[in-house]
Amino acid sequence: MDNKDEKRRQLIHTMLAQPSGASAAGIAEHNLLPWRALALHLSPLIGDSGFGALYGRTARLLAGRYGWLTTSPSSTAPEGLFQTLEADFRQAEPALAAEANAALLLTLTGLLSELIGEALTTRLLDAAWAGGQIQKNAGEQK
Repeated sequence: MDNKDEKRRQLIHTMLAQPSGASAAGIAEHNLLPWRALALHLSPLIGDSGFGALYGRTARLLAGRYGWLTTSPSSTAPEGLFQTLEADFRQAEPALAAEANAALLLTLTGLLSELIGEALTTRLLDAAWAGGQIQKNAGEQK
């Protein structure tokens, strides 16, 4: 694993750190925060269908490792993808769901990096995730 993958892995780990005392529903919603932020920042650039295609490719790459992961059609809107992903996470054991979520985010950001370059990917992730700040503001979004 090279340094750029490690940097993304650390950022993803920070984004997915579970809040203490969260309920199962709260954990499932928390797992979707990075996805919603990514979609919010990427969809204006690549469209909802572009985001769906990128997510769809990511899910297909990992479906063999996580057989319970649903591979939705690439034409599915981001919110539909997130509903399916949340349902998948709820049916899996929490530790396995967390592992899969991290793998999905790492794979998607890796694919994005291959498409647009590491520097732009890092800038987009920093903008979308604000250095891990969406965790602190999660309660304000509801």
